[in-house]
Amino acid sequence: MTRQKRIPERILVVASMNAGAEAVSPVAEKLREKGAKVKILSYRAATSSFKAMGVKPDRILEKDSYVRDAIKELSAFQPTSVLTGTQIQDEEHPLTLEQVLWRTSAGINIESVAILDTWGNYVERFSDLKPLPGGNKLTIKKGTELKYLPDKIAIIDEFAKKEMLALGFPEAVLEITGSPYFEHVLTEAEKLAPETRAQLLSKPVFSEFDKDGKLIVFMSDDIEGFYPDIGFTEKSVLQSFLKVMDEITAAAGAKLNVIVRPHPFRNENAREAYECETSNIAKVFHNPITARGEDSDNEYSMEELLHSADLVVGTFNNPLITAKLMGKTVLSYQPGLNEKYNFQHYLHEQDLVTKITEEGKLGGTVLDLLSGDVIQKTMEAAKGATDRIIRLLD
Repeated sequence: MTRQKRIPERILVVASMNAGAEAVSPVAEKLREKGAKVKILSYRAATSSFKAMGVKPDRILEKDSYVRDAIKELSAFQPTSVLTGTQIQDEEHPLTLEQVLWRTSAGINIESVAILDTWGNYVERFSDLKPLPGGNKLTIKKGTELKYLPDKIAIIDEFAKKEMLALGFPEAVLEITGSPYFEHVLTEAEKLAPETRAQLLSKPVFSEFDKDGKLIVFMSDDIEGFYPDIGFTEKSVLQSFLKVMDEITAAAGAKLNVIVRPHPFRNENAREAYECETSNIAKVFHNPITARGEDSDNEYSMEELLHSADLVVGTFNNPLITAKLMGKTVLSYQPGLNEKYNFQHYLHEQDLVTKITEEGKLGGTVLDLLSGDVIQKTMEAAKGATDRIIRLLD
């Protein structure tokens, strides 16, 4: 008789930012379905993402007491293991919530598992950081590399493992599981009805769109201060993009509808850029997370938005990966990029995403992508990621 795999008994789930919450939510839900006792601690941007994923945190931690309260919750709940996302330190958080839990758990013999939600910034997530002179970008403090390590880090694929081993990560800590969030995206995408696009475009916020036009979704994201020498800003990228879209609409007679989806909280730069004069395209500035619960007529999910798009554009952020998982055509636009940076190189080097760094090439590339003259490779995400992480927690 085959012995049934034991379900972890008591799991403390923790996230402090949106990507971390997206990564741990599918695991927390499945653990609860299997009868495990799960307690979820949320902090900062993670709270909105938990809500968007349909997961209700048991406690939302406050800025002034997040360290003290997290340790108290760990002591009171006495979990058999801790599951977290990963987050980078900043000036207001000399220790991330996740690092606090890894360190404290190690001292009382509780296993910790961290899910790495994407590629890149590997060492930074597990080290102490300090600001560089003359800017807000943080760098690793010498001698603190990999100072904070959980017992296991759940990573996406062999590509990430190869990079992390080269950076000095212990092989015993790394476990290739795939991404629970990627698996969630695929599951949700499979549920979408054929009429999803028509339903999205029928919402009042998009009433000025040409229903026969191509739909471009621009995933704007705040990058100010992190990379002062990057060569562009969030505002300059979006203004450049909208200007060129307006020009090719006038010149080529294309019908373009553009949805600018700003960061849910840090969106001032995107708003300023969006308000530039464009008379030939139909455009809307909207993020349903910001108004969730207050504007039910205009609610929709990330999956519905990306499913409806003919082209998804951004600089470098996780929604570009989500779009690629859903089989979308994706453009990374980084005009004037400093050559020392190679953000989301995994996508570019695998020919999954088209990357443009010159404004003069943007218009023609967009038209080629929309017409199907440029064919991108598809991205596969391993199914079973959630179950593999649950096995790590046993």
